[in-house]
Amino acid sequence: METWLKDKLRGDWQIWFIIAVLSLFSVLVVYSASSALAYKRAGGNTESYLLSHTIHLLLGLGVIWCMHRINYTNFAGVSRLLLWITPVLLLYTYFFGTTVGGTKRWINIFGISFQSSDLVRLVLITNLAAMLARRQNVEYNPKTLLGLIFWCGLLCGMLAVTNFSTAVILGLTCFIIMWVGRVPARYLFRMAGFVMGAIIIVLSTSIFLYNRGVDFGRGQVVLERIEAFTNTDLNRDKVVGNADRDDTYQRDQAMIAIARGGAIGIGPGKSFQRNYLPEAFSDYIYAIIVEEYGFLGAIVIMFMYLWLLYRGLKNVENTNRAFGGLLCVGLTFSIVFQAFVHMFINVGLGPVTGQTLPLMSMGGTSILFTSVAIGIVLSVTKGEHDEGKVAALK
Repeated sequence: METWLKDKLRGDWQIWFIIAVLSLFSVLVVYSASSALAYKRAGGNTESYLLSHTIHLLLGLGVIWCMHRINYTNFAGVSRLLLWITPVLLLYTYFFGTTVGGTKRWINIFGISFQSSDLVRLVLITNLAAMLARRQNVEYNPKTLLGLIFWCGLLCGMLAVTNFSTAVILGLTCFIIMWVGRVPARYLFRMAGFVMGAIIIVLSTSIFLYNRGVDFGRGQVVLERIEAFTNTDLNRDKVVGNADRDDTYQRDQAMIAIARGGAIGIGPGKSFQRNYLPEAFSDYIYAIIVEEYGFLGAIVIMFMYLWLLYRGLKNVENTNRAFGGLLCVGLTFSIVFQAFVHMFINVGLGPVTGQTLPLMSMGGTSILFTSVAIGIVLSVTKGEHDEGKVAALK
């Protein structure tokens, strides 16, 4: 049995263990957090959302298994092609996407709905790792680095139109990859400045057009949520936040859930705030975890993500392949940073945003894209591939 498992589940067994724990715990929490909503929408069937989430988790595990069996160097060529498609995809999303939560983030292609930001993040990280890996043994030239900086700024700026927090997460992830890839400091700071500048320009333009009656992007919403969080009238309009939208409601309800949880929680399935906290099964699932399992359970979940990050960084030391090492850093950091943004917001350490908790929040294609990323990381940890294909892609 042990030999069979080693043959079928290759790569870092500790990452496999982390995936299993988070997935199993996710089933319990999502069932509790979604049961009230499922009862209202599914005619009393409180298991409907649980069944849907379980199916997506099983599909995700299948995706992880399939991806980890593939030579990860094959993704370099595919991502290079997709990189040229991503700007068009983001434009298509903005003009023809499906509106969810007041913004167009979802698109439907061949009957499959997904957030374009999930694909963009995966493609940019893979491309950045491949581009840097090809130049680990040669001196960087300005043209190459300016090309990398351009793509980071372009895609992060376009993402900021509809998804500010994801744009920030992606920009920081790109910075970390370039830092690990030993990019000269002057270009690192140029990259950071270009990405920040692109995001600020997009948000400023959005706010400017909003004040003139033109609906473009989420700049005004971002500003209002920051105002609500800091309780400061940043734009001097004598209104803090949005008078027609209570940007503190979710935070207040999450704080009540956390206060009820205390040290050991009120028990699995006994959440009271799930009846009042919007998006309790996705954007605010960590607050439900604290309520039911207390700070003890919350720390365990936080530790699992830190453990995942540690294994991602540890596997960099265990491989002499630049592409694989940079992929591990980029993909694991992206997942873990998203998790911590989610957790910090849930406990009131940041303004309201729409970041889910990877592998734990209820979702469809978001789980699958996260599974693709983890599958690629596991493929790297097998340590049995030749990166000659990456070097050939020039």
